Amino acid sequence: MSSRPSRGAARLAAILDALPDALLLVNCNGTVVNANTIALETFEAPGTALVGRGLLDLLPTFDSKRIPGSMRRRDEEMQGPRTKPTRMVARRTDGRELLVEVTSANLEDGRTPYESAFEAAYADHRTGYTGDELLMLVVRDLTGTLDTETELARQQRQTEMILRAAAEGVVGVDAEGKVVLVNPSAAQILGYRASELGGKELHPLIHHSRPDGSPLPWEETPLADTLKSGRKHRVRGQALWAKDGRSVSVDLTTAPVRDGDQLVGAVMTFTDRRPFDALAARHTQLLAVLGQALREPMAELTAELGTLASDPAGQLWPEANQILHHLAAGQARMATLVDNVLSYQRLDSGKERLNRAKVSLDEVVAAGVEGAVELIGPGRAQFAVHAPPIEAVVDAERIALALAHLIADVAGVDSTGRMPAGDGGTAAGAGARAGAVARDSTIVVAAAQRGDVVRIEVRGPYGGGDPVHEPIVRGIVRQHGGLVQTHEVPGAPGAGGSAFVLELPMAAVGSAPTGSDRPTEATGNETTVMPVPAARARGTQQAGKAAGTTT
Repeated sequence: MSSRPSRGAARLAAILDALPDALLLVNCNGTVVNANTIALETFEAPGTALVGRGLLDLLPTFDSKRIPGSMRRRDEEMQGPRTKPTRMVARRTDGRELLVEVTSANLEDGRTPYESAFEAAYADHRTGYTGDELLMLVVRDLTGTLDTETELARQQRQTEMILRAAAEGVVGVDAEGKVVLVNPSAAQILGYRASELGGKELHPLIHHSRPDGSPLPWEETPLADTLKSGRKHRVRGQALWAKDGRSVSVDLTTAPVRDGDQLVGAVMTFTDRRPFDALAARHTQLLAVLGQALREPMAELTAELGTLASDPAGQLWPEANQILHHLAAGQARMATLVDNVLSYQRLDSGKERLNRAKVSLDEVVAAGVEGAVELIGPGRAQFAVHAPPIEAVVDAERIALALAHLIADVAGVDSTGRMPAGDGGTAAGAGARAGAVARDSTIVVAAAQRGDVVRIEVRGPYGGGDPVHEPIVRGIVRQHGGLVQTHEVPGAPGAGGSAFVLELPMAAVGSAPTGSDRPTEATGNETTVMPVPAARARGTQQAGKAAGTTT
């Protein structure tokens, strides 16, 4: 006999053993008669045999009608000898279960069960059965695949939850600009349902026109350039169009989506600017009210009250003259407060910039104290000031403004000019707030240099935090690159306060001593107690003179 058949069988066996999936051959009795190496590794446990075991013991849910010789209906026979991959639970020979994917095919007997070839040619092969047919099953172990699918499903659920929770609109498109992903925020902002956008071209639906209504070609949109070049874009004030035809102002970002080196789509995210624009318009309106509708009439009223209070002819009785002086002082304080708020708003919005220059810190502190007198009112507080002549590069006017509002804040003066009742000054009269105990009204202002930082400490009898004063202080200090720290001052119940520390970086240092432990010589700038004069003082020159007077 030739050795070729044996070599061919050995080669076929080697090929079957090299397959990555398990291969089982089952006879008409439903018994496994042969298996490749992977099948033995998958199903056979040590001390047990796979060959000779019933197929339904290994695959309990397998369709037994697929076994050769089983009774099948005509429609089942018309399905063909091969089945589609089907997932089911398999059982090893030791009883352990695993998830597999099974594909089966019938192998017809290759022999001719007829007496002659002529008889075989006219035989009905559809019903012919010899008992030697086999069923071949290809079994793929899904244990690792199932773990991968579970992880992918978990990641997909996590991605969906993130997209659902995102406040920004997220829209994904393919390389042709058709929508493949829409999160709920995007659909809500644009007034669509996600199903109404899926699979459609994005540009004709929501990005077809400019804010003024003129047509916007697809080639000029950021999304088109991202799909073409792969560049990212971030654009403010873009117009997307809602379902009802309204223009929606958004801040828009586009980013490419790549599969390896291939550009397969892009993601567009956008934030609805309508709430921000409405707030900005309201802010502009309030500034206009302060700067035009209130400031100019207040200036005229201040001048008229000043004229009446001066009473050059002496026609008013003393009580009326005193009331007019009080009204004129309050009106001047309100005008100063409005001017300060408008000045800070111009700085915060970028319309004005800091005017940094080398200045002496004692002059800045004196100007701040003088400005605080206008906000607090004459005779309502006294000050203890220690400000060495340290030179620093700051905006002197802005820092003095911040100090004035901080001093007024710790003095207990709110934005209406009222002070708590029972303070150490004269606030218990008109304009006082009830509900506070009497306490010392002295406000301490001290400045020192610590390395490259200037520290200005302001300590007062009250905790501060007024919604008008505090934002101005923190905003101006932040513009200088500094920070504001707050410390509670211990004391008896109702007698404590707060200490605010302003830390400002300095670009130039004067010749003043830099160490707190270094002895200081008498320079006329020692700690000074300054009672506020009865008349309202103006200008920094007078404040500087007052700071040099020791009591």
